[in-house]
This record gives sequence, C-alpha cells and structure tokens, in this order.
Amino acid sequence: MPNIFSSSHDEGVLNMGRYVAYIGIKPAGDLGKTAFILGEVFGGISFQKDLDHQFEEYPAYIARSSDFEYVLLGIPDPEEDLREEPSDDFELQIHSDEKTPGGNTDISDLVVRKIEADGRLKSWILP
Repeated sequence: MPNIFSSSHDEGVLNMGRYVAYIGIKPAGDLGKTAFILGEVFGGISFQKDLDHQFEEYPAYIARSSDFEYVLLGIPDPEEDLREEPSDDFELQIHSDEKTPGGNTDISDLVVRKIEADGRLKSWILP
C-alpha cells in the first residue's frame, strides 16, 4: 500500500473490499500547488493536470499508484458551479481498484490524519 497510513496499526484496520475517501482541503495556493503538496504527503506520488476534463466543470489533478486513484477537484467557474453550497475549498477523492470484491471501506479518517500530521494543509472528512 502507498504511504496513506501513518502506522502499521492503521494498516491493520483494513480488510477486503474497495477503499474510498472523500476529504475537504483548504487550498494552499492554486490547485497545482495543493496537488504537489498532497503528492509529497502521500510518499511522492505525482499529480497530473486533467487535460481530458474527466470531471466536466471541475478542474482536477489526478494521480495513480498501484493501489489507489487520487483525484483533487478544484473550484468550477461560477457560471458552471451547480453545487448547492458553493465553496472555495478543494475536494480530494481516493478510490482503490473498482474490481476489488467486497463492499466499500471508508478510510477518510486515516487520510485526514495523514494530511494533518504533515501540517501543510488543513483537511476534514466530507459527508
């Protein structure tokens, strides 16, 4: 597993199934700079700008490891923002392989602890 987990104890709470996390991120500069910091937090993964617009109105940076896909969503243009409560915050989504058998296991709390331990970004679990 990549360096999402802060200790071997955290790795011990995992079981079979698909892992997911939905995290709010207070921007540290622009989307690219925030993606760079997250890449360092997660052990050196490299986020790339989403040039294919996979997330439609949301600008995004995407990273992949052998275990996870990481997607950092930015703020859409105001005329394209369809959210009920617009925000200036970013959203980090993490998903393991969709082909993994079993149900979803939410690892958001582990991810927030990892980000907060680094100290450069403010993060929280999204509902």
